[in-house]
This record gives sequence, C-alpha cells and structure tokens, in this order.
Amino acid sequence: MKSTLVNRNVTVGGHRTSIRLEPSMWTALEEICHRELRTVHEICTEVDSQRYESTLTAALRAFIVVYYRIAATEDGHLTAGHGPLSRLQALHGYASRPWGGNGQPMNRYRNGASAP
Repeated sequence: MKSTLVNRNVTVGGHRTSIRLEPSMWTALEEICHRELRTVHEICTEVDSQRYESTLTAALRAFIVVYYRIAATEDGHLTAGHGPLSRLQALHGYASRPWGGNGQPMNRYRNGASAP
C-alpha cells in the first residue's frame, strides 16, 4: 500500500532534514507560516527547540493542532476578525456548546459508543 505522507526537506537549526506529513498538515503549516509571516524553516526550528521526547514530525502535528485549537476559542476567533463565534455557529446550525455539563464532549453516536 502506498503511503499518503508527503516528504519535504526543511532546514531546522541550520541543518537540512526531511519531514513526512499528510498533505492537509502541510497545508495547515503553510497557512500558519503565512499568517505568522514566517517560513516553514523558522516554524520547524522553533517547534524543534521546544519539543520534549517526541519526533519532530509528532511535535509539528501537535503544534498545528494547538495553533488551530487556540484560534477556535472565542478570543482567538475575535482576534482573527471573524466576529463572535456564537453568531457564526448559529448561522451554520452548530450547537453553541459541544461539551456536556461535566466538561466532556457530548456523545454524538446513536448507539451510545464512545468517541474514538
């Protein structure tokens, strides 16, 4: 079976290395770089300098998820200039609170199974 990962060369801390990520992760990383006015090499170098006991690839995936999770908060949404998140959710029919009263995600599966 052929891998769907895309291999690219980046310079991390002055050293050339290759990183394999899914195409969507490369796109997300490029969007972050564009927004932050930084190169892929600069972002990868920063992530590499702050990672603990993980591969650079895993650290980049985590960085991308955290970046977008912060942007998805009410403050992050307003900072991006999109207006109140609740207004956008109402326009698109999304629940304003996908979390249960106990702080856990609500179960969206009909059969009552836990989320993967």
